[in-house]
Amino acid sequence: MRKLLFLVLGGIFMLSNPVKAEDKIETEIALPTPDYESGRPLMQTLKERQTYREFGPRIINDQNLAELLWAANGVNRPDGRRTIPTARDSRDLDVYVLKQGGAYRYNPDRHMLELVNPAALRYTAAKQDFVKQADVLLVYVSNNKNREYAAMHAGSAYQDVGLYCASVGMHNVVLGMIDKDMLHKELHLNDDDYVIIAQALGWPKKK
Repeated sequence: MRKLLFLVLGGIFMLSNPVKAEDKIETEIALPTPDYESGRPLMQTLKERQTYREFGPRIINDQNLAELLWAANGVNRPDGRRTIPTARDSRDLDVYVLKQGGAYRYNPDRHMLELVNPAALRYTAAKQDFVKQADVLLVYVSNNKNREYAAMHAGSAYQDVGLYCASVGMHNVVLGMIDKDMLHKELHLNDDDYVIIAQALGWPKKK
């Protein structure tokens, strides 16, 4: 029923907001294979890791997006296990990507993005003005009944992303001040899903 309602609403959105052929919304985005040799060495990356609250206009390309999502929650073994540890191998964490082209769920098994909402939600989700400069907002979601476990899983994911950002020179900031109720609704989450935290990403301003 939910999927049918989403399709109907999506159709209404498309009719009321016609797009040009070159601006067609992608319902699925296949991501490039991560370059496992990219970035700075680990110890240098740890030295460079920090929070930044300003971003420049440069767009995060698909290669960088693929790598930071793989760092957050990607599959790194043939048995499907992830780059982050989860209690009892629950694999309960979902990562949603909010960018100009809409809101997407990262599918780790297929290493691709799946459209959940064609609206650009990243500006309305954040409650701090500096986030509006960011190119991408990651939202970490879980349905784990043990919220302490879920918080630990999200922490592992955003730390991996923060380290990736430090390794390539990208800026990031973890955000607790987000509209969780709005995100729950607009990301079409299930009743037992809940938003944990978010992370804003972007390249630095040119000096």
